Amino acid sequence: MNKFFRSLFAFALLLCTTQVMAQEESEAAELPAVPKALNGIKVVNKVRPNLKARIYFVYISRSTCSICLQEAPTLVKEYKKMKRQGCELVMLNIDMSPGAAAGWAKRAKMDFPVVDPTVSTSSGIPWPYTGDPILPSMVAMTPDGKKLDEAGGAEVSKLVKKWKKMVADIRKEETRKAAAEKKAKAAKGKAKNKKKKDADDEVSTDTDEETEL
Repeated sequence: MNKFFRSLFAFALLLCTTQVMAQEESEAAELPAVPKALNGIKVVNKVRPNLKARIYFVYISRSTCSICLQEAPTLVKEYKKMKRQGCELVMLNIDMSPGAAAGWAKRAKMDFPVVDPTVSTSSGIPWPYTGDPILPSMVAMTPDGKKLDEAGGAEVSKLVKKWKKMVADIRKEETRKAAAEKKAKAAKGKAKNKKKKDADDEVSTDTDEETEL
C-alpha cells in the first residue's frame, strides 16, 4: 500500500512540475524582447532582473577595466534610486571567470544583476551598441528592444544619470497614447450613436408615411 501511495505522490509531483514549467514557458513567450532574454539568465550575485521594467540599461564591463572600476560607484548609487522608478540595470560581465565577476560585484556592493561571464552576450539579449568597441559600454532600451540612447567609456556614468528624463519622456508618451486612444474611442462611440440615430429617424419617417397613406 505504501508503495502505491509513493508512486501516486511521485506522479502527482511530476504532473504539478510539468504544469508549472508549461506555465512559465507560456509566460516567457509573452514577454517583450529584453525581459524574455533575461528570464532565467545565469547571474553571479543572486540578483534576478526585473522583467517588468520600463527601461533597461544593458551594460558590458569587467573588473580589469580601469574606467569600469571608476564608474562602478556611480552605477551603484544611481541604481538605488532608478530601480524604484521602474528602471533596470543589467551588467553583461566579460571577466575571465565567474569568480572574478562575483568578487567584483561583492566588493563594489552591486545590487543589480551581474550576468555570469560564461553566458554569451549574443545569447538573445538585445545589444544594439553601435559606437567604438570600448569598455565600458551601455545601451538604454525599452522592453521591446528599442534603443533610447547609448554611451561608451567615461560617458557611461553620464548616460545612466539620464534615467529620470527617460522615465519622464516615457510617461508623457504613455499619457499621449492614452489620450489618443480615449479620443478615438469617443469618436467611435459618437459615430455609432449617430448611425443608430439615423437608422431610428429613417424608421420613424417610414412609419409617418404609412400613417398618412
